[in-house]
Amino acid sequence: MIQPAIVSYNRAQVIEIIRTQSPEAIRARLRAGDFDQVLDPDGHALLDELLTAWIQRAVGPLTLRDAMLIDPYRGRQVYGILCAMTVRQRVEVPADMAIYLPAAPTDLAQLPPPLAGLPELAALAAQAAQTGLTLAWQAQRYDFAPPSNLLELTPPPPAPYRNDLVFEQPTGLRRWIAIVLAVSGVIVLIVPLLFGHIPEHPASWPLALLTLALMIGIKAGPLGYLGAFCIWLVANLPSLRQGTPPISLWPDIPLVALGLLLLWRDRRVRAMWQFIRRQFKRRHDVSDAD
Repeated sequence: MIQPAIVSYNRAQVIEIIRTQSPEAIRARLRAGDFDQVLDPDGHALLDELLTAWIQRAVGPLTLRDAMLIDPYRGRQVYGILCAMTVRQRVEVPADMAIYLPAAPTDLAQLPPPLAGLPELAALAAQAAQTGLTLAWQAQRYDFAPPSNLLELTPPPPAPYRNDLVFEQPTGLRRWIAIVLAVSGVIVLIVPLLFGHIPEHPASWPLALLTLALMIGIKAGPLGYLGAFCIWLVANLPSLRQGTPPISLWPDIPLVALGLLLLWRDRRVRAMWQFIRRQFKRRHDVSDAD
């Protein structure tokens, strides 16, 4: 038994540990020496013993939160040791003032009025409020009240199995819209040529319709449409004409770079290029095998 004290500790850090870490992971870190600077030898041995008992009960792969629900007795001890590891400051309460403390060790939203008048405790409370720490009173070094909302402290959802999008060929209405736009672009380009008329801006409507068909077909996002618009705009600039010296095209380079960057930032466009690259690689491998 020690003299009652008010401590400030990082409750948010402890909650994150019990939500995301398992007894096996914590014991591995403990034995690797990660907590040697913040845990005394007695606490080190006790925590190792408690975690080992959980692992022997086949609770090791679960999160600490689940282990605390299964075994509340050990859970309170493990939680108290983890809280003690995050204690930033500790101030003992005078014996004649301990009567103003709650009946059992618990977290304190604020100091009781008689204790708030003590300079050391008032400074402790002010520092805890500034740094986002939690106040708690304890009668023993590892005596912290476990959270009452354990059921709500669910572990974070697992990461998706596949983060990158997979290119899917257009189907249904989207496919027909893309086909109609692509055919329209080809017709707008070919029909004038059949009648002997060379369009003044051959990249205008034909390229716009073909590009729009491609963007709709791959279900591109806003970045893909903006990147395609930049490339289309470069193809229709007055400087991009036959006979124009290459040195005169340098003002168009930033717009081309911006369009390519926007296209690369679109996940659907990247998925399409990865699909095309895999197709070429597969054909190359088949031709080599033949």
